Amino acid sequence: MKTAANIALSCVAGLLTSACVMNSNQTAPTVTLTNTSANSPAAAMPQKSGQAMPLVFQDPRPTECKPTKLIDGVARGECVATIINTNTFNPQIQDAPPKFEGMRKGAYLPPHKMGRVIPDGEPNTLVAPTEINDTQIEPGEYFTGIGNSGWTPPDCTLAVGPNHVIATVNSQIAFFTKSGTKTFQVALDSTGAPGFFEPVGASTFVFDPKCIYDQHSNRFIVISPEYYSSTSTAYMDIAISDDSDPNGTWYKYRTPCVVTIGGVNYWVDYPGLGVDANGIYITGNLFGFTSGFAGAWFRSFNKTPLLTGGTAVYADVNYSSSSSVQVASAYPDAKALFVSRATNTSMRVHSIANPFTSPVVSIKTIIVATGAAPPTAPVKGSTTGTLDTLDGRIMNANIRDGKLYAAHCISSSSKAAARWYQVNLNNWPTTSTATPTLGQSGTILPSTGESTFFPAIAANARGDVAVAYGASSLTVFPNVSISARRALDANGTMSQSTMLATGSTSPTTAGNRWGDYFGIAVDPVNDCTFWCIGETGGSSWSTAINSFSVEQSADVDGSGGVDSADLSVMLLSFGPCPCCVEDLDNSGEVDSSDVSRLLLEF
Repeated sequence: MKTAANIALSCVAGLLTSACVMNSNQTAPTVTLTNTSANSPAAAMPQKSGQAMPLVFQDPRPTECKPTKLIDGVARGECVATIINTNTFNPQIQDAPPKFEGMRKGAYLPPHKMGRVIPDGEPNTLVAPTEINDTQIEPGEYFTGIGNSGWTPPDCTLAVGPNHVIATVNSQIAFFTKSGTKTFQVALDSTGAPGFFEPVGASTFVFDPKCIYDQHSNRFIVISPEYYSSTSTAYMDIAISDDSDPNGTWYKYRTPCVVTIGGVNYWVDYPGLGVDANGIYITGNLFGFTSGFAGAWFRSFNKTPLLTGGTAVYADVNYSSSSSVQVASAYPDAKALFVSRATNTSMRVHSIANPFTSPVVSIKTIIVATGAAPPTAPVKGSTTGTLDTLDGRIMNANIRDGKLYAAHCISSSSKAAARWYQVNLNNWPTTSTATPTLGQSGTILPSTGESTFFPAIAANARGDVAVAYGASSLTVFPNVSISARRALDANGTMSQSTMLATGSTSPTTAGNRWGDYFGIAVDPVNDCTFWCIGETGGSSWSTAINSFSVEQSADVDGSGGVDSADLSVMLLSFGPCPCCVEDLDNSGEVDSSDVSRLLLEF
């Protein structure tokens, strides 16, 4: 193992040793990196295709992984940071061809299937419409993200800051300018020179990465789990940038996530990531090292010390009745929540009181339209090949202006179809007696016949809602598509599907893994433009990064027609007006161009 991989501090959770705790007079260590690619495990990795490739993954420091023992469902831990400057990575862009093709991370994990059957709930008469409105989408920047790393599926996410876009896949990370210039790319694991998480101890098996930009603190955040079967050890790696530029200093932590419940050890799979004004939150599923399932796991970090590389203080809590929980990041709202499926007619919204000290989970159940688990999706060029659309779990969620947005995939008209929701929180959980209610929902099922899957949803400052998703059919290659709605559009409706990026081939194997998730974000500069990332290509996948805006209606007062009242509203808003409904051309200000567009529709 390279020298850099051995330079970090030990940390444990639950049962703490002095190596874990940093007092107020201590500072986190800084690690200087050198190019040691000749000794990298990647250099010796056999160049062989297929799932049977005899890879061996070893934890370089297994003694630091002390199980988190949950007592009454709760445990606490601390860990110090290692400070890493990405400018010392050499080279800055390590975009080497993959040493293998089509390998699944899941093939090297213990059994961790949830099953495709969703429990039946109480029948209801709710409907999630498939109606299409006249909202138009204006595509912006487009560039290729991270290409095939050899692992399938890519599990792609993105984070957008003022000047940069970060993308993660299995198992790499890259930084781009907003015009698409790549400034940095390395492996997340120790196959880099070095890998992104290698200096804190990560070896050759990190998986399911996620990244976000925290608009409360103006920082990028990246996580990725680790797992090693030979030592029954598992970790959750987390990195926080020191400012809004990802090139430079990061505070990184390797926190154990072997969870002991009733004398049985579990590891964490399928993480969710989110933030609010005070915390960073990670969720996951708890699976036994040999068998067994213990439900949902929540880890809450007090954000404040992490922003300066201080001691990470966190608390874990287990909720055995839920699974595949996603964090609903909150901005500008102050408190994050958590979302999961409950039955085929309901979903759960979770809140955690006292998240950093003595976490307590409370639940509200939201009744929704029926949604069974989705079928696989057909692809062009193959009568037998299909794409795996997973099991109908919630894919992502976020909170904006008192509304929670979530999306997942269901079965509609015997096709996989993206389903989205807007839940009105009604001031819950601030008001404990309040009850969230379903505001609206819809199903994205294009009239052109495509299946839709892996939806990612977000809302911007003026109430536009956008969903990015995968789409395919027997006549359409798998692609990245989007739909959107304006705040005043009819409830449950979305725009026509707009294809942003596509490949020229399709997988030919039945049940091919795809996704497993896409990503979407709102640009913090104007709080209006959307960015998304999704998978394209066939067996040799790639990723596409796109920005887009939602075109506004000249009926700015929502009266149903364009008239002098709309003109009056527009003239009162003349001047800088970022992300307002009167800014018809999305220029950031209301000016003569917007007036001209309005007059054309009088």
